[in-house]
Amino acid sequence: MTKVKVVFFASLKESVKCDAYTLECDLPMSIAQLKTQLSSELENGQALLEQGIQSSVDFEFTRDSDQVTEAVQEVAFFPPVTGG
Repeated sequence: MTKVKVVFFASLKESVKCDAYTLECDLPMSIAQLKTQLSSELENGQALLEQGIQSSVDFEFTRDSDQVTEAVQEVAFFPPVTGG
């Protein structure tokens, strides 16, 4: 099992009621698989499965099909419209 730091931004942070979470999982897995696991572990985690939720791994944008490897430092999720 690998511990993965997961952070949430903007309205997604409000939906899942936390700004960071440590996920224990077997890697590699896809972003989609990671979202599914988080959705079952977090309060209101199904918000991660909504259309348009964006992700990044170690500050690089990712797609649902991209793999998260054991070298990961941080995975982030944010709603489709984030900015300032």
